[in-house]
Amino acid sequence: MKPSGISPSFSRHLAPLLVLLLHQAHLLVANKLAGGSILRPPNYITCSSGEYAFGFRALGDDPSRFLLAVWFNFNFTQAADPAEQRVVWYAKDPDSGSAITVTGLSVFSINDQLYLDDTTSGRIWKNQNPNLQYGSDLVLQDSGNLQFLAFGGSTVMWESFRYPTDTLLPGQSMGSGEALHSKRSDTDFSRGRFGLYMQADGNIVLYLAADNIGSNLAAGSLKSDNAYWGSGTYQSGNTQDGNTTLFFDSPGYLYYHIKDGSVQDLIPLFPNSTSSYHQYATLDPDGVIRVYTRPKNAAGGRSNVSWAVTGLFPSEGCSRSTALQGFCGPNSYCVHGPNGRLDCKCPSGYSFLDAQLKHRGCTQEFVPQSCDGNNHSAEFGVVKMPNTNWTNLPYERYPYTTVTEDQCRDFCLSDCLCTAALFHGPYCAKMASLTGAGQQGGNVSMNVLIKVRTSSPSVPASLRRILPYVLLGCSAFLLLSAAGSLMLHCYLRKKTANHDFVRAYTAKELYKATNGFHRLLGRGGFGEVYYGVLKSLHYPEIAVKKLISSNDYSEREFGNEVQSIGQIHHRNLVRMVGYCKERAQRMLVFEFMPGGSLRSFLFQPQQQPMWSWRAEAALGIAKGMEYLHEGCNYPIIHCDIKPDNILLDSKKNPKITDFGIARLLSDQQMHTTVTNIRGTRGYIAPEWFQSDRRIDTKVDVYSFGVVLLEMICCRKSQEPVPGQDGDDSVMLFEWAGQLVGDGRTEVLFHSDDDAIEDLFRVERFLRVALWCIEQNPSLRPTMHQVVQMLEGVIEVDTLPAPTSSNCSSPLTSSVDESPLLPGGATLAIE
Repeated sequence: MKPSGISPSFSRHLAPLLVLLLHQAHLLVANKLAGGSILRPPNYITCSSGEYAFGFRALGDDPSRFLLAVWFNFNFTQAADPAEQRVVWYAKDPDSGSAITVTGLSVFSINDQLYLDDTTSGRIWKNQNPNLQYGSDLVLQDSGNLQFLAFGGSTVMWESFRYPTDTLLPGQSMGSGEALHSKRSDTDFSRGRFGLYMQADGNIVLYLAADNIGSNLAAGSLKSDNAYWGSGTYQSGNTQDGNTTLFFDSPGYLYYHIKDGSVQDLIPLFPNSTSSYHQYATLDPDGVIRVYTRPKNAAGGRSNVSWAVTGLFPSEGCSRSTALQGFCGPNSYCVHGPNGRLDCKCPSGYSFLDAQLKHRGCTQEFVPQSCDGNNHSAEFGVVKMPNTNWTNLPYERYPYTTVTEDQCRDFCLSDCLCTAALFHGPYCAKMASLTGAGQQGGNVSMNVLIKVRTSSPSVPASLRRILPYVLLGCSAFLLLSAAGSLMLHCYLRKKTANHDFVRAYTAKELYKATNGFHRLLGRGGFGEVYYGVLKSLHYPEIAVKKLISSNDYSEREFGNEVQSIGQIHHRNLVRMVGYCKERAQRMLVFEFMPGGSLRSFLFQPQQQPMWSWRAEAALGIAKGMEYLHEGCNYPIIHCDIKPDNILLDSKKNPKITDFGIARLLSDQQMHTTVTNIRGTRGYIAPEWFQSDRRIDTKVDVYSFGVVLLEMICCRKSQEPVPGQDGDDSVMLFEWAGQLVGDGRTEVLFHSDDDAIEDLFRVERFLRVALWCIEQNPSLRPTMHQVVQMLEGVIEVDTLPAPTSSNCSSPLTSSVDESPLLPGGATLAIE
């Protein structure tokens, strides 16, 4: 008898069944785990419908390690790619916020609580239990919600929907105190840079951390400067009771609800219901929340059906940034990748600092242009990047109203400090660095001309003639000294590691350079300044600032901040060229300013500087402060703007010094600085003395207003002047305000013909100064607005009606009324 064969039709139906059985070899046929149960990798359970699974999920890039997770449970006839079975919840480390990964030797158990143990490292996770209850059964619901039920099964004592990771499922909501945190990438479950927070004040806010370390998004760093989107739903009271609730409902509709009953859409309704679609909303690794949709039953059991994005927010993409940074780091720019995700790229001539973490930015691959006094522009060219922009503030605009692209290119090439130029039609401006929010896209009209090196650094002609003979004569010496040179090279690389921009000096070198700290130039709140000479520098004269001796300096932060300050270059800022960090000693090395301080030049009793110089110098100081506030990677608050901290170079150009030094102090010292109120009498903003003070860049605006008024009048703000009734009790603030209000500005300049001839500009400068010293910080202009008003680009608004608080001495009135002083705080005023 001939055996019957297996029909082709039966084979076609049998193959998918065998694949499904192999796939479910580790499936426990249950939708719950009872008390006393254990689960080991790679086992898992599913919900009643089979759409979700809970248990141990192998990592795609390392199958030997597992997540304790909940994921979409598609069989292989529906999804050939296991990545389509998206993870929607995972157990996290409470300290780092990253997913916990375990080996095949780990055990998940239920014994009154939920426990995850590893034979190598012990207990590594347990469920949150704020009410100190005991549980019995763990149930995976058809909604994807993993619920731990108390004894009796009627009370939910813990559930995954209340402790979300990066994802929301239909029917899930978030209230006050809850948050989503992005992953580092789709396959790396470490905590990423982004977080969505339901704040106690009713706001829903998206935050960007400074780096890819989860702790950076701890509660202490949730500051408005790190926010890149907010709902603006602040509710008074700060009651911690969930003033605002975020919902992701069954039709794929993401919205929030305020207690007053109003509803605001974030991602609109998807037209098809979830009866035929799987859906989830996730905070993706690029900081955008997207809703993903996938058919539940693909026609014919197709395996090539993927998740599709059906909505997202924020929709601005690369245009969205925080007050401190953009999506990408320095020297890089943001683009929309082929998958619709935001990505970072480097401009021509630059490469990534870390190819795995591209958001950290890029670095130059070439030697930058030298500022040694010679013309090196022939060694460089420009690469045009259309539809590209960086938001850092340019330091100089093309001086004429019309400009061609070639002229703009030459404008940058001829300046050794220029890194790139912004060009659009008649607008051309130079940038010292590619910082801020860089982006490229069709919605960007600006073009960027990037300076790149096209040839090696030039060698002088005289050296080129003798170079062959020098090389021939030195070859034997080089061979003999190769080993020694290599050792020295390694030593210098180690010594200067991570300090590519500012050189580190030893205390011995600076002691020698200053002749034993012999010539004292001055002293202030941060320490003493000494004159010195370093012959290794192109401009050898230096000023060495010995910071206050302390053992509380943060080693790592000091080095990082010094490098940040060292990268700040502006024609109106004193440049840092080096530093010293040995034990408790901290010293900073600056270029020497031979012109002395603005104070010594401005208040000369016999010969005051010309008004034309004072006006140009005031504008230069304003531009330097504008760059500190808006042109750096983060706003730098000076906290002590005064004529002593404005120095003059050999051509009497003003430059601000001591900027950023407050950031070099440790956290404890910074606390002391803020508590004790650092500043100089007459220049301190009144908000320093308020118990609920908020210190921001407006304190510098106030101090600049005082300096500007002094520069206009050539008088010290604390010296009394004759009032209208002849007494000597009127201060400069009140006197100037009265004269401007009465239209008698010329009285200020009875012997200053230069100022009287330019009275229109004088009055404009006076009004700007009076706006800057406004008692209410919110009414003061920003330094960018100050520059525009001084230049006459925008009009100066009418001054507010004077009050007693406007006219009194800012120091005296604030100190007398300050609630801080009776509490024992000291007033550290120079």
